[in-house]
Amino acid sequence: MVERGLYRAIASAFPTGVTIVTTIDAEGQPRGLTSQAFIALSTDPPLMLVSVDRTSRTLAVLQETHAFVINFLGAGAEKLSTRFASKADDKFKDVPWVPSSLASGAPILRDHIVAFAECTVLEVHEVGDHVMFIGRVIGGQSSDGVPLMYYRRTYAAWPAESPAPKEL
Repeated sequence: MVERGLYRAIASAFPTGVTIVTTIDAEGQPRGLTSQAFIALSTDPPLMLVSVDRTSRTLAVLQETHAFVINFLGAGAEKLSTRFASKADDKFKDVPWVPSSLASGAPILRDHIVAFAECTVLEVHEVGDHVMFIGRVIGGQSSDGVPLMYYRRTYAAWPAESPAPKEL
């Protein structure tokens, strides 16, 4: 088996987009976490997968609510990503958000994102030290902007301009 440090070096050699997965607990309090573990899984039906560390304090809420929003962070949201990656109790303090009307009120972080996907949980799989949630995408939006990327423990904006639409 590969040593943990080598595993992290291998995994960090691939740049990823940064998301914040949000939900609402039974008392109506917003909960969330930073995640790079996102996959666009299927277009028919529209499915997305997020992977959550078993130590996350948001995990139990995700397992109970069966609904979440994946907020795809835009360039400049590094501090927000770091906040949601922490174990802080007040992650949403002074962070504007609107409730999803489709994903049980889960927070949409409109001021910090280039897209969001509203999801209901279709399947849950426990794998290693993570729990994977496959969500059926029931709504969302994409806008102009540059996504936030993470590579070898460093944040950066996507370096390229958005490509022009291709003609068919």
